[in-house]
Amino acid sequence: MKTRQPALSLSRLYPALRAGGGLLLSAMVLSACSSAPVRFYTLGAPAIATGAETASTTPITESTPVIEVERTRLPDYLDSQDIMVRNGHEIERSGLGRWASRLSVGATDLITARLAQKWPNLFVTDQPQPDRPTWRLQLNISRLDVSRDGTSALNADWAIIPQDSRQPIQRNRTIILSSGATGSNDNIAKVTEGLLNQLSDRIEASWPTTAAQPAASTGHHGRN
Repeated sequence: MKTRQPALSLSRLYPALRAGGGLLLSAMVLSACSSAPVRFYTLGAPAIATGAETASTTPITESTPVIEVERTRLPDYLDSQDIMVRNGHEIERSGLGRWASRLSVGATDLITARLAQKWPNLFVTDQPQPDRPTWRLQLNISRLDVSRDGTSALNADWAIIPQDSRQPIQRNRTIILSSGATGSNDNIAKVTEGLLNQLSDRIEASWPTTAAQPAASTGHHGRN
């Protein structure tokens, strides 16, 4: 008469499963440790440094005109630290590349620095001011597509709001197209920076002409 083999006890099975799970977890940790590190990218660090240097060497007085650059508005899917590239209708997220800050913050920093470079006799800032600034810049970027095929585009509109509410608000919009390699995160960052640099040039060109030489119109710099 044959005897039946006893069924495998669950109490004896669990230790084996735990041991197997521990080996799998260890392998995953080792794999993660050996993978490439995430790299972080900024927009126009040299420009920001130059803008900071200019501001520190130019006196700022009560009569210095102030431009307050509000935080740039971007489409929700772009406004993060993820580096994105368009591939047709698909948006691809970089696995190992990140912006050093949210893209709206980085874009605002870059445009502020560029305008500060262009107008060293003005106080250009992206920080809220205790008093009403001479002008406020509201910027909306509705499209910022860096594409796999090397063609990229930026659509934007902006408003220049004067301190004097009796003066008109100046509104402008633009479309910027460019081409360039986008095969790496470094290339994507360069193309994005190039689009924003062109945007800052167009914002400057649209500014009220009184911004070019504010010192001549203030009359607060002493008498002859």
